[in-house]
Amino acid sequence: MTMPNRFSLFVFAIILLAGATPFVAASDSLPLWLFAANPQGTEIADTKPTPTHRAASTHTLEERDYLIRTVAFEAPHETNKGQAAVAYVILNRKKSSRWGDNIKDVVTQPGQFEPWMTRRKEVEELSPNDPRYQSAARIADAVLAGDIPDPTAGATHFLNPIVVRQRRGGSLPSWANGEGLSIGKHAFYSPDEAGAASQLSAMSLIAFAKAIFMRNAN
Repeated sequence: MTMPNRFSLFVFAIILLAGATPFVAASDSLPLWLFAANPQGTEIADTKPTPTHRAASTHTLEERDYLIRTVAFEAPHETNKGQAAVAYVILNRKKSSRWGDNIKDVVTQPGQFEPWMTRRKEVEELSPNDPRYQSAARIADAVLAGDIPDPTAGATHFLNPIVVRQRRGGSLPSWANGEGLSIGKHAFYSPDEAGAASQLSAMSLIAFAKAIFMRNAN
């Protein structure tokens, strides 16, 4: 008997002794003995990812916490959709990187999210056992897991037009063009990112030209 044939019989005998089904048929739920030397493999085979697992894979626990606290204070009386919309504005800002590379930096940027400017101590002291925190956590986890689609279509800004008009004597910020997308008491906006990028590119070209001019002058 040739060596390959002996090896094939050996493998077949192991499968029969283990009482396992053929590998291809069992690939969705592999027998645990295959992972005897790989605890992580066993864990993967035994458990299916939950929304929380998927969220944790791309966002840290600190980011999740800051997202929850911001939603709890920015949209305390909004519907699930309204709270999800606020959460997505935060994630859309993180994706843009113009306001920071992580959720904490995004929400604590000066002059951006009001609760962090005017009630920071209260926001930071909100207990995870508080019903407000737990309610916002359910929405935040669903958003982070992708179980709730973005109802804002990529918005990076929002405001309560009634409150803002009262504070500004009837006017709205320059980025709030048109009526915006109304969700609950908030209106959501997607200012021209391309315009902002063009402005940055123009500034870069000016700086580059200035550098060339200074080098030639020397």
